[in-house]
Amino acid sequence: MNAREKFLSVMRMEDGDYSGVQLPKVEFGYWAGTIRRWFDQGLKKVEDIDEDIADGIAVMANKNIYAKMEKAEDKNVAPVFGLDPYLTKFPIDYSPLHEEEIVEKTDTHITYRDEYGVLNKNDVKRTSLPMEISHPVRDWESWEAYKVGYDHSTIEDRLPPDWDKLAGLLKDRDFPIRLGGTNGGFLGFPRQIMGITTYMVKLYDDPKLIHDICDTFLDFLLAYYGRITKDIDVDCILIWEDMAGKGGSLISPAHFKEFLTPRYKKMVNFSKDMGVDIVLTDSDGFVEGLIPLIVETGVTGMYPFERAAGNDLLKIRDSFPDFQIMGGIDKRVLFVDSDRGRIDAELEIVQKMLKKGRYIPHIDHFVSQDCTLDNFTYYRNRLNEIIDRFNKQ
Repeated sequence: MNAREKFLSVMRMEDGDYSGVQLPKVEFGYWAGTIRRWFDQGLKKVEDIDEDIADGIAVMANKNIYAKMEKAEDKNVAPVFGLDPYLTKFPIDYSPLHEEEIVEKTDTHITYRDEYGVLNKNDVKRTSLPMEISHPVRDWESWEAYKVGYDHSTIEDRLPPDWDKLAGLLKDRDFPIRLGGTNGGFLGFPRQIMGITTYMVKLYDDPKLIHDICDTFLDFLLAYYGRITKDIDVDCILIWEDMAGKGGSLISPAHFKEFLTPRYKKMVNFSKDMGVDIVLTDSDGFVEGLIPLIVETGVTGMYPFERAAGNDLLKIRDSFPDFQIMGGIDKRVLFVDSDRGRIDAELEIVQKMLKKGRYIPHIDHFVSQDCTLDNFTYYRNRLNEIIDRFNKQ
């Protein structure tokens, strides 16, 4: 099986039955600084990482659709460990098509207004998350001016170049594709354009505004995704939120049901109409309290299940036997002060999860710069051996 067939076989399997199933060997991605450190630790360099990519920028473990995408594609780690390409994000632009504007640049810092109109400040090489100074949407007046950027007439301008050629090339691809990514959710989008504080206050003070933002964005997404799926068969749809921290959900169950549930259900129905039976969510943080709410909407799975936030994979699997799970391997066992006993204990959890099915194991987000090449090598080789055993069933 190729990577696409493997992904689909796991997502659609029943009750741990591995007949006709092949597990892919994948990772989510790496920070650029991780790979650069691994070069110094003995990783064979297949290709340099562009110097314009800061250490704190992700290098994706998927197969990019074309050379210049949002994130660079890993060319160094996958060949060493025989990894399959991860779920590729189809190129999507959720912004109102604004151009980035540099407001001020010094030797140490840069202040800029990004494509969403958010004013940010960062170090000059943008090695970390930026400090958000101001946001374009504050009230009804600013929203009415902003929402014109999401007219259906903008959709053709958002498609990748050489559309017909691209659609033809992707017909017989050997890797899985998802529709959806950063800011493509119904908490993720309003938070991006309003800022987290304004967003959470407006949930109480002006819920009609949040509903209008979510309805406008949903209408836009269904038209945008509908245009793409007219010519391209995608393997899943992703609703991106990042809606939890270490303490749990950013919003209450009541607010989830009011603002997210109806839009999730419409997205699930749209997916079914398009012949797409896999709808995933992406959130960092402690998500155990969110999963019951997500399952009720018809969404079928989630990733990456950060372990440092307290997520218990076996508990989640026992509570939701059919929920599709990807990730969940604690990256901290690969840190310099760890040992192989801790790695083996983590892989024991993986084996128990695999026996229950609908699980694709990988590190619980990007592999961080704290992870050593030696520990990663031991972990990845052991995990590959485990996957090989399951694939022989």
